Amino acid sequence: MINMKCPICGKDLDLQNKQIGTSENGDPIFNEYAICHSCKKQWNLDKQRAKKIAAKKAAEEKAKAEAAARAAEEKAKAEAAARAAEEKAKAEAAARAAEEKAKADAAARAAEEKRAARREAKARARKEAIARLAADKGISEEEAERILKERARARKAAAQKAATDATATDNSEEQKYGNIPAEEIRDKREKAVRKGYEDMLATDPDSKAAKKKKKEEAETAKAKEDVKSRKMDDYDDEDDDEYEYVDEYPRFRPGRIILGIISLLAFGFCIYKGFVTGLSTSGADVTSAPGMNYVIVALCMLVTALLYFIMNNRDTLFAFLIPMIVYIGGAVFAFLKHGDEFELLILAGVSGVLAVISLILAIASRGGDDYDDEDDYDDPFEEEHDN
Repeated sequence: MINMKCPICGKDLDLQNKQIGTSENGDPIFNEYAICHSCKKQWNLDKQRAKKIAAKKAAEEKAKAEAAARAAEEKAKAEAAARAAEEKAKAEAAARAAEEKAKADAAARAAEEKRAARREAKARARKEAIARLAADKGISEEEAERILKERARARKAAAQKAATDATATDNSEEQKYGNIPAEEIRDKREKAVRKGYEDMLATDPDSKAAKKKKKEEAETAKAKEDVKSRKMDDYDDEDDDEYEYVDEYPRFRPGRIILGIISLLAFGFCIYKGFVTGLSTSGADVTSAPGMNYVIVALCMLVTALLYFIMNNRDTLFAFLIPMIVYIGGAVFAFLKHGDEFELLILAGVSGVLAVISLILAIASRGGDDYDDEDDYDDPFEEEHDN
């Protein structure tokens, strides 16, 4: 057994059990005391132990309460983060839906604008075709429009006839099985027999078949006259294909004008730099003067500008290729002769860029037709007259 020392004098303490009271049943209750005979002090050890246990229990309960509070706080934070993430996802989904709707609306507007531009271009080309034909033949625009429509109807009838002939040729090559002729031949024979029978009945003027046939012929003739009159009166609703355009509409005309203006500006800059730098040199080679190099590049720019302006109304590939070649020549010359002149090097780069732009326009000008690529376009000049 470990001896306990007095905290005051340091002597050994005497451990004794003393009665401090009785229970409800009358049983005595003892507590252990530590007694110092020198200091005349005593300490209730059981009471101290009970205090320590109560303090420990309180500390444990406090720790549990703090842990529960931390867990609740973390749970609340997690729930708040989940709600924030859900709200953010909903907001992003709504933003994406709004963006997609805006894109769809923009695409619809762009398509409508494109269709409107094509309609305007077709109407403008139609008017130009009518005006050119009227000017060439010295007739009125109404007469020129009628002539163009007749040409288109003739082309359409020829195409339909060719398709019918091709179909008939394919049907005539149908294989026969045994003694049964082809379906087309059977139909022809049946029609011939029926026609012969009707002709036989038609010889009797008092027969019902003859009267019915005459009535049908009269109605058919009247219907044809009505259709013909409607065709002549309502020609303003003809299909857009009924116009035969005299020539093609020049492609990228604004782009050519812009390139010509840029070339003129470069020409003015090169002429200015050439005279400022100087056109003479102390040596015998005049072309070695820095100013002369600017003048040569300026001539290249002037030639390209004139080519673009002169060939502005011509829809030909050379309207882009010839200026491109001159641009390339000016760029190569400026690059080889730039020396210490940084402006010449910049002019070489500009000429190269203009050459690339000319090449792109040349390729794009061969890439399609402005008037025939809208199959689903409902032209206001559209009505079938070949029934």
